Amino acid sequence: MTNLLVTIWTIWAFFITLLVFLVLFPINLFFIFCLGSVGNKIFMNYMYYVANILLFLYGMRKDISGTYPFSHSGPCVYVVNHKSYLDVVIIASIVSPKIKYLGKAEVFKWPLFGLIAKHSGQIPVQREDKASRQRGYELMKEAVSNGFSIILFPEGGWKNKGDSKSSNPYDLKENQLLHPFRNGAFRLALETKVPVVPIALFNAQERFSDKQMKVIPGKIKLHIFDAIDSDLFKDSLILNNKCHHMMLKEIENYKSR
Repeated sequence: MTNLLVTIWTIWAFFITLLVFLVLFPINLFFIFCLGSVGNKIFMNYMYYVANILLFLYGMRKDISGTYPFSHSGPCVYVVNHKSYLDVVIIASIVSPKIKYLGKAEVFKWPLFGLIAKHSGQIPVQREDKASRQRGYELMKEAVSNGFSIILFPEGGWKNKGDSKSSNPYDLKENQLLHPFRNGAFRLALETKVPVVPIALFNAQERFSDKQMKVIPGKIKLHIFDAIDSDLFKDSLILNNKCHHMMLKEIENYKSR
């Protein structure tokens, strides 16, 4: 696409995102504040459809390899590599609606969106704060015991090309294919005895990068691995390394094509 067409398409994508959000905002408030837990359930169920509609309107089509539909239907820990704000929309469009995200606390302070995130039961974490991380961990354990799956991006953020000055509490390297994983996701899986489902996103940053602020239509490529039984592991670090190795190998294979 030419730069002019990309600019036009980006304006369209931001416009339609804002329009959908504003139209649904009062409906979301009604569900969350007036219907309690039932409203939260309705909200999470229809967000799957909203995510798919948004991707369609962005001109993006999912190209999924691996195990999809998912082989596991109960609570689990989804671990996903992180390259773009688009990642959240992609994951919401494929997973079971009974989920909770662990997200950086800054997102929960965003106008309007933060209000929805906070009161729909999503879990904030101040990454630099040990007490906040522990509180988030306990909330995730509670959510799993109540039948929820957890979405985690264990790299703790991203640094794409040109992001060298982006702030992040972890030592992320610019444009690295896959950063080391924080261990909380894998410790959570072992302690709650639920499987881990790794998901490798290959090109989300090519469809939308917060650095360039451009939306480019096309295929979104991702790979979903078989669920890994956490009961087979006694050490969460071994499970961590296994998932990292599997995902990195798949991402390298994609990049070499």
